[in-house]
Amino acid sequence: MRPMRPMLLGVAAAAAAVLIAPRPAAAQQADVPALIQLVQEQPAGMDRATWKDRRRDAARKLGASGDKRAVPVLIELVETETFDIIGEIAIEGLGNLGDAAAIEPLQRVAADPARDRSQRDLAKKALARLGAKPDDGVGSAGGGDTGGGADAALLGRGGGTPVGGGSTDDGAAPAGPALGDDVLAATERLTLALGSAHLGWDTVRDRLDFDLDVKGSLERTMDRETSGYAWGADAAVVSALDDPGGAASGKLFVLAAGGHGEYRAYTATGLYGIGLGAARLEASRLSSDDGNGNTNSDRWVAVDAQVGLGVGYGRVLDVGTRMRVARIATALARSRSLGRPIDDATAAKLQRAWWGLRGELGAHRRLTTTVAILREAGVLLGEPDAGTTYELLQVLQDGAYDRRASGVDVHVAFAESYLRRWRYPSDEDAGVADGRLESLLVDARVGRQLGDQTDLTVDGFARLRLIAPDGTPKPWAVGARGTFRRFVYADHFDPRGAFDLTGEVGASDDDLDQNGLGVRLGGELGWTMILSRASSLRLAGTAALDSGELFIGARLEAAYGFLDAGFARSLPAAAGE
Repeated sequence: MRPMRPMLLGVAAAAAAVLIAPRPAAAQQADVPALIQLVQEQPAGMDRATWKDRRRDAARKLGASGDKRAVPVLIELVETETFDIIGEIAIEGLGNLGDAAAIEPLQRVAADPARDRSQRDLAKKALARLGAKPDDGVGSAGGGDTGGGADAALLGRGGGTPVGGGSTDDGAAPAGPALGDDVLAATERLTLALGSAHLGWDTVRDRLDFDLDVKGSLERTMDRETSGYAWGADAAVVSALDDPGGAASGKLFVLAAGGHGEYRAYTATGLYGIGLGAARLEASRLSSDDGNGNTNSDRWVAVDAQVGLGVGYGRVLDVGTRMRVARIATALARSRSLGRPIDDATAAKLQRAWWGLRGELGAHRRLTTTVAILREAGVLLGEPDAGTTYELLQVLQDGAYDRRASGVDVHVAFAESYLRRWRYPSDEDAGVADGRLESLLVDARVGRQLGDQTDLTVDGFARLRLIAPDGTPKPWAVGARGTFRRFVYADHFDPRGAFDLTGEVGASDDDLDQNGLGVRLGGELGWTMILSRASSLRLAGTAALDSGELFIGARLEAAYGFLDAGFARSLPAAAGE
């Protein structure tokens, strides 16, 4: 047998040579130029989702390569990829590479309140590995040009004032109202509506004519599981002048203002008790001149107040903002950027943030805040590309998600009303009931979202006077009004407007003008141009047959929303896509 010792010594020597031989650097193991090219450019024939995954892996390998050629590429990712996890990979990679050129970009990230907290924390850890502090030589975010590229500008960094906000704060979005877990829906609206406005001057006939119809309203609602309230106030002015210069002229001025409120207490079965109240003041003046020195002036004042108690069943909620959240999920799914469904907690956070930003002009902070919340929740897979960003912006500005009713509600109430009427200069009978009266009131409403682009609402009422003295009329009235709307969009969620078709029917017996029964049938076809969130321009044609008389007309309405906001905890199944 041959001796084994020489053989064993040979094997040991070979193993030692392998162990003590210098290892090739990681930079030599990785094809750094190829990795850089993969990060910077999507390969032909590779779909975007696959490229995103491989791009992140390439950035991770560059950070571990030890090759200084990777530093500028990773710095660019840190400054531009604010929403994709590749930005965090690049931050960690710069800490690993140990190049001082990364200190300033990392300091900007650490000091930027618009960045996710996870990115700021990673930047601080990377700076610690580089032997630098987060705030060395870097001011607060927004204090100057950060060199952050397109996404930095998108997030409002670089010293600019937030669009429409006029604010110089740290860029953090307001948290919105504190809404408990029992809140089902809430709304707040401040709206200015212009029915018509006209001013004309005829230089040939020396004739001046003017008319104005404007209304402002404030509304607030809150629905909880066991209670709900709603209140509102409105004021309207109608004014008209026709002065043909020397001929007969007339002037009209009407001022109306009122407020209403209600409170509901719900049981577990959906039944509720309701208390309601309303008050209204109307004053008008009509003056005329026949051109021969004969003038006439009538002034009217009316004050109404009403309180009532009743019972009801069901409720109708405004779910528009929750539908907006669902449309955002649809936009992300179409671009393959939806990491996971938007859960109720994220939906609530989005809606509260939008509420907090309701007074700002434009959609800059709404967009950046929305993206940040979705990114933090893991809903947004990567950075939104130009197409996705455009679609998100359209959804956020879409006024079609205002007043989207869902549910069924009906209540019966007994009401006590107090009516006062004055007419000047004479105090003759105004021909309208004056004094105290008791009434039975029935109100019903149905709201249905027949998909994201179609809805239907139906309102019905009935009124009957009770406890009237003998010989005093007991007028009654019933009616219903239904509206079907179809919202129109372009290919990328661009809101174009909405068609609406309305029908109404009513009947009453008011014992006025010796007309025992009055019947009204009417219809309306309109087109609403959605200008922005809560603002619109509507043109409609109307026709009505009222007690045998036919009325045909047209209507032009403009509305501008100042502080419109909403919240809805859940989304009706029929409204989902």
